[in-house]
Amino acid sequence: MNIGSVNNNTNNTDTTFDRVAEVIGWITFAVGLPAIGLALYTMKNLVKGPNPVPVHVISLLVSDIFSFIGRPQAATGSILSADTATLIFYFGIISNITFMVCIAQERHLLVTNPQCYSCCSKLKQSFIISLAMWGAPSAVLALALFKYLFWFAVALLTPFPFLLFFFLDSWRALLCFRSTSTAEKKRSVVVLAAILTNYTVLFLPFILNILLESLKEEVCYLGLIANLLLYLNPLVDPFLYIFMTKGPREVVESLLCCKKLSRQPETQTVVTLSETVTETRL
Repeated sequence: MNIGSVNNNTNNTDTTFDRVAEVIGWITFAVGLPAIGLALYTMKNLVKGPNPVPVHVISLLVSDIFSFIGRPQAATGSILSADTATLIFYFGIISNITFMVCIAQERHLLVTNPQCYSCCSKLKQSFIISLAMWGAPSAVLALALFKYLFWFAVALLTPFPFLLFFFLDSWRALLCFRSTSTAEKKRSVVVLAAILTNYTVLFLPFILNILLESLKEEVCYLGLIANLLLYLNPLVDPFLYIFMTKGPREVVESLLCCKKLSRQPETQTVVTLSETVTETRL
C-alpha cells in the first residue's frame, strides 16, 4: 500500500515536471529562437564594420539552435538515450560550453594582454581551429555514449577552473590598471562574469547530476531540475552577445530598418533648410 502510493506520487511529480518542461520549452522557443536570429542578423551587419564579431560568438549561437532541435522530456530524458533528438540536444549543450570557454579566453587576453589577443583572434579564424572546436564536443559526447559517465562529468567540469581564473585575473588587471582601462575592457570583465554565472547556474547542476549518477548516488529531483535549467540557456546567449558589443544601441543601429528611420529626419531637415534659403532670397 505504501509502495503503491509512493510510486503514484513519483509518477505525478514526473508528469508535473514534464508539463513544466513543455511550458518552458515553448517559452524559450518563442523568445529564444527569434532573439538568436536577430543576433545573427545584426552580427552579419556588424561584420562589415570596423569591429568584426569573433567567429566563436557565431558558433555559440549556432549551438543554441542545436539545443532547440531536440529536447528530451524532463522526467524521461537521459544522455544515455540513443534517439537522435536527445543526442543533438546534448551536443548543442556541450558545444555551448566549449565556445563559452573560447570566448572567455579571448576576453581575458583582451584585458590582460591585448598584443596576444590580436594574434590569437587571427589564429582562431582558421578553418582547422574551427573544425577542432566543433570536433571536441563530439569526443566528449562519445564518453557518455560509451557509458564513461565519470570521465564525461570530469570533462565538463574542466572548464570551471579556467573560467574562474579568466574572470579573477581579468578583474585583477582591471583594478591594477584602472587609469588605462577602456570601456571595452570593462565590458569584457562583465562578459566573463556573465559566462561564469551562466556556467555555474545553468550547467553545473547537470554536471553534478551526471557525476553523482556515475558514482551510483542519486539526489531527489536533481536531474529534473538540471534539465529544466538547460532549457533556459538559449535565452542567455543573445544577451551575452549584446554585452560584448557597445550595448543595445549598437545592436539597434545595425538593423537596416532602424538605419532608414534614423536617416529620415536628416533628409527632412535638409529640405526645410533649402526651403528657408529660397524664401530669404525671394
